[in-house]
Amino acid sequence: MKYLSNLIAAISLLFISVFASSFLGKQNYTDSNTSEKKDTIASPTVSEKPKTILEIADSICSEAGVPYSLVYEIGKNESNWTFIKNSNGGSDFGDLQVIDQTYWYWYKHLNLKGGKTRKNYLKVGIYYLKYLHNKYGTWEKARFAYGRGHWREPYTWTRLEKKFMRKIDFSKYDLP
Repeated sequence: MKYLSNLIAAISLLFISVFASSFLGKQNYTDSNTSEKKDTIASPTVSEKPKTILEIADSICSEAGVPYSLVYEIGKNESNWTFIKNSNGGSDFGDLQVIDQTYWYWYKHLNLKGGKTRKNYLKVGIYYLKYLHNKYGTWEKARFAYGRGHWREPYTWTRLEKKFMRKIDFSKYDLP
């Protein structure tokens, strides 16, 4: 019997809450053409979910004409897609580890606003990579120059340079 009375109470509360909620969001307004009051239901505001950093990078890549998957791999290599300052004492910063001198040059060149933001660092890194691709003709050369300042032939690479360059299969990006 106690179970039945609890069930009836729960159902009653549910019914009352549904009934009461049907009145929420109603607003009275006067129709300016007829001077009569009308009831309307307010539209719920839909807030868009903010873009993730990878979605922002994808948008910038599309805008710049740079393969997103290449930028994704570079970001994994440089920072594992963490907005960080270089830990070895350099001035590299951001997901794509852009140095200050490069950042400020491209910041001005691209007419960016807002200072050192994560999105600005991405935009600078991606457009700088595109510039290097235009300069050197391949994504492999652009990637090496991005990390080392300029292109050098592979036989001159250090062990570390060979290691970070092997992490990307450039045949996916540099078609013969």
